[in-house]
Amino acid sequence: MRSTPITILAFSLAFAIGGCATDRVEQLQAEAELFERHAGEEVRRVNYANIRGWQPAGDEAVLVEFNHRRYYLLDIGPPCQRDLRFSRTLSLRTTVPRALTTFDQVGSELGWCRIERIRNFDYEAYRSERRGDSSEFREGVKVEEDPAPETLPAT
Repeated sequence: MRSTPITILAFSLAFAIGGCATDRVEQLQAEAELFERHAGEEVRRVNYANIRGWQPAGDEAVLVEFNHRRYYLLDIGPPCQRDLRFSRTLSLRTTVPRALTTFDQVGSELGWCRIERIRNFDYEAYRSERRGDSSEFREGVKVEEDPAPETLPAT
């Protein structure tokens, strides 16, 4: 008779854990959709004087704030570990000094990723939709100006 309460507790715990995982997946999907809604037109090159900060934007993108409050969403692609939520620092490997292009790479302690697309980003609209949440911008972007970045394997 004692096994019935334990069995019920075990099923309840399994159901709760499964529910949490589903909630987390839905939360990540909603976050990615929010970033996508505020991404604008694609650009080939961003000229900058300095980089103010960055934040992860889902599993496959990073939001970067350049000088003068200009924001760009960088879609990154394989081969790499793309989940930057757990990274403390961000590195950029550029081919042109003081410019970022789709020939460049984003790196972290997880490795290097290709920049597949650069898009303007309406940060004010994004922040307004998040009800003024400051959205954890991180400092510390290291820029490596390299005329010939490492070749990444073809996918």
